[in-house]
Amino acid sequence: MKFEEMLAPCPKCGSKDKTAHRKMLDNHRAHAELDTVRCDNCGYIFFVNDSIEDDEKKELLKELNKFYG
Repeated sequence: MKFEEMLAPCPKCGSKDKTAHRKMLDNHRAHAELDTVRCDNCGYIFFVNDSIEDDEKKELLKELNKFYG
């Protein structure tokens, strides 16, 4: 996720507060990768892990934002 995207307001509610959620990669919690970035106010999802293809990621974000929004 680009720095400009982190500073951008939420398109749904206008809030600039976001929380980054990490996915732990081992049992010792020593290694993690960025999983999602969500708006603190309304739950809008800005980012999903980069290991997913772009088309699939766009579709997933659309569906998740319908569900959580």
